[in-house]
Amino acid sequence: MLSAQNNTEQYIAKYNGIAIDEMNRYGIPASITLAQGILESGNGESRLATEGKNHFGIKCHSNWSGKTIIEDDDKKGECFRKYSKVADSFRDHSLFLTERGRYSFLFEYNKTDYKKWAKGLKKAGYATNPKYPSLLIDLIEKYNLNQYDKGNTKDKQLYFSHSYGFPYLGGVGVYYFNKKSLYFIEANTSFVFSSASVGYHYELLNKFYAGANSGAIYLPTKKVSIVPQLSAELMYRKSSKSNTYKSVLIRGGVQFPLAKMDYEVIPYLRLTYLLP
Repeated sequence: MLSAQNNTEQYIAKYNGIAIDEMNRYGIPASITLAQGILESGNGESRLATEGKNHFGIKCHSNWSGKTIIEDDDKKGECFRKYSKVADSFRDHSLFLTERGRYSFLFEYNKTDYKKWAKGLKKAGYATNPKYPSLLIDLIEKYNLNQYDKGNTKDKQLYFSHSYGFPYLGGVGVYYFNKKSLYFIEANTSFVFSSASVGYHYELLNKFYAGANSGAIYLPTKKVSIVPQLSAELMYRKSSKSNTYKSVLIRGGVQFPLAKMDYEVIPYLRLTYLLP
């Protein structure tokens, strides 16, 4: 179950930009396009998707002159469209809905009304499954896909944050996401000593980051009260539907003081909550 959810999240991260581009050009809600792609292609892992780059289960029909792939569906050995790249499948999905009169009433709906769109697709005959609308709506609400109907290809890029952990019990910071890069400034305190730093992370895998930061440790009770430091860190970004925070960064790292103090290294764990 966890693996399937992770595959869905990877699909969304990979294709939300294409879905938004199609929405901006043709007026089809990005949430609907993503939900249909997830459902029809099995998170992009079905044979139609992997071999035919067909993410929407669009059949050949009489007007198709491109490549084809044969797959069992309502009947055995049905003809489906085959594309050279996934983006072509998304574009053909847009054209399929905009160029057929039976779907024209959908475009009278607000593009943020995904429930009407989901029910309308079934009414127009896109799928035979009577549960098709509820399957789409459940996906949209589970993965917050309607956020993409606002037209943002990425989450908000700049965040203020609160952090909690050990040995630094609390902290504040500013985080800036730019594609796969994360830049941040933060200050944390253990109430015995404090730390201020600037850092950089890079997204190695989906939502998994590695990076480093540098700054200073402040020791209010010591003769040498400011000690420069370097840190290495691994981080996972977990999305949230909470109204109080946008996502949480689960972080673990090691801090290396560059001058003599009681600790040669300071391992730490930290939860950083990005505020909406």
